[in-house]
Amino acid sequence: MSERTSSNTFFGHPRQLSTLFHIELWERFSFYGMQGILAIYLYHSVGEGGLGFSKAVAGGIVGAYGGSVYLSTILGGWLADRLWGAERTLFYAGILVMCGHIALALVPGVDGMICGLVCIALGSGGVKASASSMVGSLYEDEQLRSLRDAGFSIFYIAINIGGFLGPLITGLLQENVGFHYGFGAAAVGMAFGLWRYAVGRKALPHLGAPLPLPASQRKIAIAIAIALILGIIAAVHFDKLQLGNFSSVLLGVVILATLAYFTRLLL
Repeated sequence: MSERTSSNTFFGHPRQLSTLFHIELWERFSFYGMQGILAIYLYHSVGEGGLGFSKAVAGGIVGAYGGSVYLSTILGGWLADRLWGAERTLFYAGILVMCGHIALALVPGVDGMICGLVCIALGSGGVKASASSMVGSLYEDEQLRSLRDAGFSIFYIAINIGGFLGPLITGLLQENVGFHYGFGAAAVGMAFGLWRYAVGRKALPHLGAPLPLPASQRKIAIAIAIALILGIIAAVHFDKLQLGNFSSVLLGVVILATLAYFTRLLL
């Protein structure tokens, strides 16, 4: 391997790590920044710029949202493995996260909250499922494998920086200007991260889906997705799914999905 110069490396690592470092930093900035002011936005009165929910309902919404983020990593991993590959999943998920923050910043009331949290939860799951995989793919070369652990350490520094700066900045904006300015800062941060990622994504490994879904099964997957969406719409329409019971419903869905998954493994 030819000697690598400082101009084409990132702290002695493949230059592509810089692209992943920045998208992760700004995604964590936006994620923790928004989460830092979400609960008080939900239970502060309308006159104070919030939505006026009770603290019990606000806590349930925050808990359900947090659980949905980690639950959606399953979907993000499936999309990366079976449809798009890790690189495209990461990019599309980042766009979805940015749209969610924009909705929270610009769309007032409960509609903006629901739209924003759904987009952020789904997008964050895709980012979580793909970003670390992309870092690992930079060290597939035998001569680079000794740097892999150090590369992940640099990557985790980005998480810590974003997690520190996000709540600090959004909290200051919420306190001095208003909630929507805090959400707007999260949106701007994510937009900057996506811009930086778009600039450098051509140099990233464009690995396809390792286990591509057969064309015959794609129609089944689309049908299941449509059925789930229609089911959620129907549950909301008939008041079976409400903000107050969403966390309980989500817990039930997780338990049923877990039982179904392990039952399938045993059969």
